[in-house]
Amino acid sequence: MPLARLKCDCPKSAGFTLIELMIVIAIIGILASLAISAYQTYTVRAQITEGLNMADGAKVPVVDAYTNSGTAPADRTAAGMSPDPTDTRGNYVSAVAVTNGRVDITFGGPRAHQAIFGQTLSVTPYETNGNTIVWQCGFAAKPAGVKLLGGADHQLPTVEVRYLPSACR
Repeated sequence: MPLARLKCDCPKSAGFTLIELMIVIAIIGILASLAISAYQTYTVRAQITEGLNMADGAKVPVVDAYTNSGTAPADRTAAGMSPDPTDTRGNYVSAVAVTNGRVDITFGGPRAHQAIFGQTLSVTPYETNGNTIVWQCGFAAKPAGVKLLGGADHQLPTVEVRYLPSACR
């Protein structure tokens, strides 16, 4: 006796099951958490960049003072700037100081990320054999064949390496 075919009058599935929807939501959540973390790192790097741009404003007076006197300026006043380091500040930077030619950036302005609040980053001038000035930033290696411009040795940053631009790593 041949087997009879069973015919089901069940409705065909026309959508996703609850499990499938939950898996999709979980994947979206994981991707979103990765994106938020990467965005926060990007945001802090942008804040570090503001600090380096503000340091550029202090580099020019340091080089000018050295060119005119033959010695690195001891402080902001000797560089021809106002004496108070907090006079150079921004949304993410609370002070830019000059110490024997070295420019020290302190982060902590009104909108600074908590990861860099109170942290420092220094750029140190060196003179090449061709009488040009080059700068060492953060954890970057000391430029080859140069002598320290002032009396202040390079100071390592307290900012985490992952937040520094590639020139300062």
